[in-house]
This record gives sequence, structure tokens and C-alpha cells, in this order.
Amino acid sequence: MKRSLATLLGLHVGIIALASAQALSDASPEELEDSEPPVPGAHAVFRVGDISIDGQIIESAWLGATPISRFVQGEPIEGAPADYPIEVRVLYDASAIYVAAAMFDPEPERIGDQLVRRDEWGAYDYFELSLDPNNDRRTGYRFRVSAAGVQRDVYMYDDVREDDAWDAVWESAVGRDSTGWAVELRIPLSQLRFTPGDSIQSWGVNFSRRRLVSNEVTYFALESRVNHGKVSVFGRLNGLELSSGARRIEIRPYALTNARTAPSVAGDPFFDGSQLGTRAGVDMRFGLGAAYTLDVTVNPDFGQVEVDPAVVNLSAFETFFEEKRPFFVEDAQIFDFRLSGRSNSLFYSRRVGRTPHGSAPSESEFSQIPGQTNILGAAKLTGRTPTGLSLGALAAVTGREVGLAYDQSAGQSEFTVEPRSQYAAVRVQQDFRKGASQVGAIVTLTNRELPGDGSFNFLTSNGYSAGIDFEHNWGGPRSRNWALNGFVAGSSIHGSTDALLRVQRKSNHYFQRPDATRTSLDSTMTSMQGLNWRLQFERRSAKHWTGSVWLAQVTPGFEVNDLGFSSSGERLDGGARVGYQEINPGSLFRSYRFTFFTYHNFRHEALDDLFSLNSWRQAHKRGSFTGHANFEFLNYWSVNLRSSYSPEMQSDVATRGGPVLVDPASWSLTVGGNTDRRKRIAVEPSVAYEKRFLGGYQFRSNVELSLRPAPSWEIELQPEYSAELEPAQYVTSVSDDSYLPTFGRRYLFSDLKRRSFSLETRVNMAFSPTLTLQLFAQPLISSGDYLTYKQLETPRTFDFDVFSEGTAVAGGEDVICTDGRTCFEEGRRHVDFDADGTTDFSFSDRDFNIRSLRMNMVLRWEYRPGSTIFLVWQQSRNSRENTGTFDFDRDLGTLWGLEPENLFIVKFSYWLGL
Repeated sequence: MKRSLATLLGLHVGIIALASAQALSDASPEELEDSEPPVPGAHAVFRVGDISIDGQIIESAWLGATPISRFVQGEPIEGAPADYPIEVRVLYDASAIYVAAAMFDPEPERIGDQLVRRDEWGAYDYFELSLDPNNDRRTGYRFRVSAAGVQRDVYMYDDVREDDAWDAVWESAVGRDSTGWAVELRIPLSQLRFTPGDSIQSWGVNFSRRRLVSNEVTYFALESRVNHGKVSVFGRLNGLELSSGARRIEIRPYALTNARTAPSVAGDPFFDGSQLGTRAGVDMRFGLGAAYTLDVTVNPDFGQVEVDPAVVNLSAFETFFEEKRPFFVEDAQIFDFRLSGRSNSLFYSRRVGRTPHGSAPSESEFSQIPGQTNILGAAKLTGRTPTGLSLGALAAVTGREVGLAYDQSAGQSEFTVEPRSQYAAVRVQQDFRKGASQVGAIVTLTNRELPGDGSFNFLTSNGYSAGIDFEHNWGGPRSRNWALNGFVAGSSIHGSTDALLRVQRKSNHYFQRPDATRTSLDSTMTSMQGLNWRLQFERRSAKHWTGSVWLAQVTPGFEVNDLGFSSSGERLDGGARVGYQEINPGSLFRSYRFTFFTYHNFRHEALDDLFSLNSWRQAHKRGSFTGHANFEFLNYWSVNLRSSYSPEMQSDVATRGGPVLVDPASWSLTVGGNTDRRKRIAVEPSVAYEKRFLGGYQFRSNVELSLRPAPSWEIELQPEYSAELEPAQYVTSVSDDSYLPTFGRRYLFSDLKRRSFSLETRVNMAFSPTLTLQLFAQPLISSGDYLTYKQLETPRTFDFDVFSEGTAVAGGEDVICTDGRTCFEEGRRHVDFDADGTTDFSFSDRDFNIRSLRMNMVLRWEYRPGSTIFLVWQQSRNSRENTGTFDFDRDLGTLWGLEPENLFIVKFSYWLGL
């Protein structure tokens, strides 16, 4: 190989010199703002002769390929000639695309070769091939091979976004010698969607290389840091004659066995401390013509190899977790229809197969409830035509889930915990103007077969949503400098009056709020509709200045949580962002960026008096003014600064459905940074502090520490500590018709002192590019001490009636609080509202200490392309006590002393391509 690389270098030194001269004459970033960048061209040649994918570019077939050697820097100096020569050759035949790349390097001993699991980033040199077979300038495929031979592949969509869950079956190999390193790739045409034809084809293409030691990233077609676009700026791969497409049929059977051990309770007839299970099924994929693919699954495996992180959620809203199940992850991007607000979307696949809604009968002594709803079957049709039409359709059926209950008098019995349900989603998108404009639509459906006895009337029977979105870019198909995008989505849910009352009372609606002027509970409602829209205008590409402005609205009746995810309540929304960047290295900084943005949400009550500033002030529910600065030094260290100010607002969620409460003004400051991430030891510290003007604070600090003692080892530690004093943590409420200041109900709050510590630990060991071991562990210790109890005195204020702490004294069957209006006894908090010596209300103690440990160890072996064996061990330990104080030694000792729950999984899958 040494001789072959050296020969190639000598033959093409003249070509490289000419290419460098040409690159120097290319348009500068300033000129690119107002002109179309040039389109570099490459040529593919039909393969003549055999090729062995072994990283040795020595076969005679490669000599017939046209060399590609014109590359420019994306980093560190955008637009400059590549400092280190590269030569790429492309061949093809009726079944595959072949690529060979020689990366010349005068310091081969410094080539980055960290060994990591497939699809993961690392400190390594790499080569990338990117293809756009449909020429739509919006979607494509990217294949990466590191100098250690690790593969990474992603599906590219919306021009700049990447779906790294997409996995193709392809071949690659690398080789090294004294002149550098080389890579060979074979990409089967069966893994690509394209339209065959008798005429010569031209595809979008890009090649890129990263040299770790100099942090140089070079491109065949420049992916600029000042111009928006990745797929849209690809070069052209000419000379392809593909008269017939590849047959796309894949069959992937699997078999799984698991064993669970956990603490058991004496007398429990359902679980004695251990449990075994097996499962088998098959996933099938059929190519329907050149454009579409049908996925069908029989007895699907929807188990998660990874675990969700532990969280302590004291808010009124649901926690969002990412999808990790294989069937839903693949081609998920085609169903993406994002709404205003973080994580909000019309389609959230974790609703399918979710934890059952039902619970055991109150009289049962023991019960057994499935952890998830079984999916009887699912199918998915996805594809994209050469004319830019994308289609995705998904249907799934979940079965009626049954739990088991036991009590001594009645014995064992069954009860329903989840009704049989059907789910469907259809998404279409059409490109115009060579991908510079796009219009799309989506429809989702949820249908539940509720039992006739009314036991599940608290669930909606049907849920529908539909939306239309669009994006329009100005600046030409390769220079998308300005953009206008937006969407409008509607929802409609149906069910019994009980179900609709439950929805109206949820935290993203709170129709029961007594001081609301535009919403109220309707006990006769059996359906509800709503609307959500957003319009945004932005400047995406510029050497220095970019920005955007937006307007949005969510109407009170918008509800999509049957098959979507939305924690947003009704609001009128507006905001703006402006940013300034400099990417050219100077005397101190390699680059820097400043961003300022502001957003503000208002309840629709602002429209009660449209032209009154006070009306808008009283309806102001959320908003902030935020500035962010990032500086990267010449040594690749960085510093990040973020400061934010939130003015006083009026919260409609703090009382959990009660009247509006003042949300005090606050300011925050976050300081962070990182050392050079390429080094064996990298540190990324961060400290944040928030001060609330009417009392309270929040402090948070964490450090991300990355250690690489060897190219095949990496240890990541992320300790995090937080301390918080919340001056108005909601506790509970109680009806009292005589208390008129807060509409006949008392709302109780407390000063809450919280302390938390967690340590996310990841250990990655790679024995080869196809055999890896990964360990994840997260111990979490959290405490909450409710200090001073009080009740809201007046709506739309931050005024409270504070209860003095007294001593509990038994008074017959009652508890009397002496020397105070609240006292504590035997796990219950008692309150004397009117100070008459008799307690009026009591509730369970809210103080808490949560201790959690989640561990996940995965051995993954890809024993042949597309076929894997997983050995998985998961362990969890959990406890909760009503202590309230934070003691690290005590809580950590208690955590390690807990009896664990263990889950062992062995999964075998086999990929067969026909």
C-alpha cells in the first residue's frame, strides 16, 4: 500500500497545485452572500475488474477512475486550500457504488484513531461520502469511516438535519502506511433510493475529510459556516448509467430471552423474586419500486436496550423522553411535525405501547400490571420520489392489557388496565423550486375501544390532529439566505363528559381557573377542538449578522396528547433573535459569536382590552430577555457566557388550576467553557446562578470530564450539584366556600429547599469496530425540605398568609396546634386556618429524600453486516423517604444498601438481504 499511495501522490501533485490555485480564486464568504457558489463536479466510472474492500488501493480497476483532488477548507480557515492532499476515486456497477480515498499525511503517527462504537463521535480522523440520488437538494445519505475503521451513517433531511438512527448495511475498510491512510467503501444500491433510467444520471455528492491533529475539515463542495445548507450545496457526481434498480428486500428475524430479579414480598402470588421470558419475531422490509419502502413486523421487539435517565419532576407537566425503540426510530424524521415549544410535536411515538392507564382495585392486596402495552402489530410505509414528494404512513394496534389482583376474600381476579387501541399517522411533503420551497401536511388518529362498563370513561375515545407546514427560501437553491416558514395545526378529541372534564382540568388547559375570562369548565362537553400556528421569518446566511422574528398562537382547546406531545397551554406568542458571528481566526480568538433573543407569551385575556397596556401586562405569562456569547480561543479552548432577565409576570399554572399568581422577576447568569476536546483529557465545567427578586435562588454546577487512557477506552464523568430555594412551591388546595379572597378555595404553598447530586458515568470499550462494551450508570440523590407553609392571600399578587409553626397536641380524636397555626405529627401536616385552636385540614408530609441508581451495560457484536448480538444488564435501585435533609454520606450509603432490581437480556438478530 505504501508504494500505491506514494505513486498516486506523485502522479497528481500537479493536479493538486492547480486545484489549490483555483480554490484561492473562489468567491470569499462576503461574496457568497449575494451570489451562487460554484458547483464542483466529479465523474464516476463503470467498474472494470475486481475490487477487494480491504483498504488497499492497488486493484487495476481504480486506475480507470477519474481522480478527484480539489478540496477546500471548512475549518479552520473557510475557503482556503486544503493543507493536506486528498485523492478520491468513484466507481460503480449494477449493484453498488465504490469509493476509494487516499488521505496523505506527513505525520502518520499522529493520525487520530480512537476506537468507538458504530455511529458515535470520537477523537479520530475520518472520511465522509455524502450522496443525494434524488437531486432534491434536501435529502441525502452520509457515510463516514474513521481511521480506526468505525462506520457512521446518517440520513439527511430538511437540508441541514441528520437522522443518526438510520442504519444501512455497507462495507468499508481502512489501511495505513508512512504516507497517510486510505479507505475503501462499497455502498450497495439497495440501501439507496433512486430512480433508474436509460440516460446518464448526475447525483448530488460531497466528500469530506477531518484531520484531527490540525482540526482541519476539508470539503469537495464547501459546507459553509456562514451559509445555510448542507445537501443544497453538494457538488455533482456525473457519469452514472443505472438502467435498473436494485431489489430491496430485507428480512431480519430476532430472538430474545430475558431474566428479571427483584425484591419480593412474602405472600405475593405473582412474583417470587425472579422471572424468565422469551420472545421471537421478524421485521421485514420490502422495496416498492424505486421510491417507497414497506416495513412490516410480526411480534415486534419494542424493548429498549438503553434506559431513560432518572429525573425528579415537581412541575405540573409531563417529562419528555426520547424514543429509543428500533421500529419507531428508523425513518422517524419523515413523521416529524414540530410545534411551538421545546419537544412539542403532533406525533410522539412513545404514546404507542405506553404504560397502561389503569390501576388495581383498591381492595387488592397484591397486583401485577404490565409495564407497557403490548403492540399486536405495526406497519410503516415511507418513501420519496424524484419529484420531491415524501410520504410516510404508520399504523399500529395495541391489545387490551389485563392485570391480575389478589385478595384473601375473593382470591385471584383479572381487571383491565388498558383498552385495545389503534393508532395511525400519515405525513406528506412536496418540494418546489429544486428544494428551496416545501409544503407538507400530516394527519394523526387515535381510537380506543373503551369497555362498555364505563371503567375507562376517563379516557378519550378518539383523538385526531391535522396540520399543514411550509418553508420558503430566498437566495437560490444553493444559497438559502432568507427563509419564511410556519405551520397551522388543529386538533379534535371526543369522549364521555368524564373524559372531557379530565382533559379540561389538565395542566396544559386548567379551564377550572376561577379568574379566567375566556375559559370555564363545561361538564356537558363531549368533544373539544383547538388550533396552533406559527409564522417565522429569518435570515439564515450571512458572514456576520443573522436573525429571526416569529409570531405564534395556541388556542385553549388545542389537545394532541393522545398521539402527540404538548405541554403548552393557550397563549399568544412573539419573539425575536439577532446574532453576530466571526469565523475567521484573529490574534486571540479562532471564532466568536453573540446572540440576543427575547420571547413573550400572553394569555388570550390580553384581548379583553386589546389597546390597554395593563391588559397585556396582566396576561403576560412567560418571557425573558437573554444574551449569549461564545468565544473559541486559538488553542481550541472555549468560554460561554449567558445572562437572562425575566420581568414580573402572571403565572396561570403555579396554583395548579387556581387563580393567577405573580411570577416574580428574576435574573440569571451561566458561565461555562471547555478545554480542547481532541485531547486525551477534556474538561467542560459550567456554573449557573439565578436570583429571584422576591426571594429564592437556584445554583447549579456541573463538570463533564472525558478521559481517554487508550485509543479503545473512554471514560466520561459528569457530576452535577444543585441547590435551590423556591419561595412558592405549590403544596395542595382545599375547598372552603367561606374563604372568598381566592374564590372559595385555599391554596397552600411552602418555601422549598432542594438539594440534588447526580453522577452520570459512561465507560466505553471498543475491542474492534464491530465489538464494543458500554456502561452507563447514574446515581441520583435529591432532597426537598418544605420549610414554611402559607396560603395565597390575594390573586394576581405574591402575598401570602404565613403559618407559624406550632406543636401538635392530641385533643380527643383531633390534633391541636399549640403556639402556631400548623404542626406536624406522625407523618401528617395539620393546619389551623382561622387560629381557633382546632385544625381544619391535614395532608401527608411533603418532605422527601429520593435515592436512585440506574445502570445499563451493553455488549454489542455485529458478527456480520446488519446482524447483531446484544448482551444487556440493567440494574435499578430506588427509595423514597420523608426526611427532607440532604446528607451525602447517609444517602449514598442507603442507596448502595438497597436491594436491586436486575434485568438480563440476550438478543440475537440476523439480517438477510435478498
